[in-house]
Amino acid sequence: MHLSSLQKSAILLLTSLLVFACSKDSDPVNRPINMPDETAQGPTVEEELQSIISAKVGPDKLLGVSVSIRVDGVEHWQLTGGTSKANEPIQPEMRFGIASITKTVVAATILRLEEDGLLSITDSIHNHLSLNSPNVDENITLFQLLNHQSGLKGYFQHPDIWPSVEGDLQTGFPASQLVQYIGEPVFAAGERYEYSNSNFLILGLIIEAVTGQSVAEVMREKFWDPLGLNAMYFGASEPIEGILATPWRDNNGDGVLQDILADFGPAYHSVFFTAADVFATASDLSMWAFELFNGDAITAASRFKMLTFLQLDDPIANGYGLGVRRVLLAGRNTFGHTGGMRGYGSYMFYDPRTRVSIAMLNNQSRSENGPLLRYQLVEELLNKVFDEVN
Repeated sequence: MHLSSLQKSAILLLTSLLVFACSKDSDPVNRPINMPDETAQGPTVEEELQSIISAKVGPDKLLGVSVSIRVDGVEHWQLTGGTSKANEPIQPEMRFGIASITKTVVAATILRLEEDGLLSITDSIHNHLSLNSPNVDENITLFQLLNHQSGLKGYFQHPDIWPSVEGDLQTGFPASQLVQYIGEPVFAAGERYEYSNSNFLILGLIIEAVTGQSVAEVMREKFWDPLGLNAMYFGASEPIEGILATPWRDNNGDGVLQDILADFGPAYHSVFFTAADVFATASDLSMWAFELFNGDAITAASRFKMLTFLQLDDPIANGYGLGVRRVLLAGRNTFGHTGGMRGYGSYMFYDPRTRVSIAMLNNQSRSENGPLLRYQLVEELLNKVFDEVN
């Protein structure tokens, strides 16, 4: 396949975006925030933000988008664009898969269990689990799992896993059986950083082992109920209430998206497990970002651990903490994560200088322009918001 220079440039940019980075301004700064005067003549801030979204949705763009933007935990803008399916526009109350943003919740859960004295992030896997896998060194620590220094090969990369899932979409996998899809280690534990979903699969098994509860029960007890996040669900072990945004995916690479809602049953939920299976509205997700990075989700001591970053050699995103990426967006160092799974793509970030949190949820995957458009959308929205709140 021959690529044009424009296509090559887009691919190079996209490759960089998917790794992520940070800016020089890394220290939180508490200062007064001047909100805009919405009575001034001309387009309101909301209208300008909506215009940014409208330019990114449509044919060959983003199918549907739900966005929530908060300042100091207060939701100032709730915006949508595009469709869930034919003749059904995206609605703010729709739930989307947040994919790997799930890792922020899993990391926070581990840190809360450490606060409760049930484990330590310096523990090794063998302190809590016996996996009996030749490809998992049980001396790997929870810390190495949390910041992707374990060397474990990602279980989604196993050639047999998706044929197994697609062979019976209505039967879920026991989470412990997913360990069999972890291939030979990529490097020795502690040697370097490499992102791997296997790390968070194992952390989920540890959560269940030390609590005797399902992951869903622990997340609801620790976070969703006390924080009032009533539209967040762990789909692998609890039903998702409310309206799902219809997921779309280019299944065969022909450039045409297919509705995969009927496929998204027990097998999909179980295989994503603690690597990717939290579902939420944009509004609850933007609140989760605020509570995690500036609120009551974890203690200040745990937050310090979470936000101690490995330096990554990348111009856009050069930091990974404990289940958290440090990413340069609109010229600011932001904390959070991105996500991509079958049928969904997502962003959730928090800027410590302005105390702005943003969640952007999109109902498509494996589309040619989707990842780049999602990045551009969030960047443009934050450029406008930062101009207004400074």
